[in-house]
Amino acid sequence: MRITSKGRYGLKAMMELARTGDDETLLKTREIAENQSIPLKYLEQIINILKKHNLVTSVRGSDGGYRLARTAAEITVYEILNALEGDLSVVDKDDPSWGHEQGVFWQDLENRIRRILEVPLSDFTEANREAEQGLMYYI
Repeated sequence: MRITSKGRYGLKAMMELARTGDDETLLKTREIAENQSIPLKYLEQIINILKKHNLVTSVRGSDGGYRLARTAAEITVYEILNALEGDLSVVDKDDPSWGHEQGVFWQDLENRIRRILEVPLSDFTEANREAEQGLMYYI
């Protein structure tokens, strides 16, 4: 399993939306792109995928923008990455060369990875915020 820039940027965009902390605040793609250093055109493609998977909603108009479709506590990192990256399996389950003995190991590994990624977006965002605050720069 490899997480591409689409997955990383999508996760950053979702964290930016989660930081608003309410259901009313709308963010424009331009704001998200600037705040998270994501190329605007690429972000627009990512947002469309997230919208298609019911992770974000949009409001049209001059005061429009995007917000989370559910609370950040109800959306998981796994959902976001699965929407953007597709199947997150570590092996091709249709490959008949995987024997039962090996299959048990790979299935266990996949279950462990999924449990790690099932963290709520709210927790993930908070952990990142705390990590950023803990960084000190010296010149």
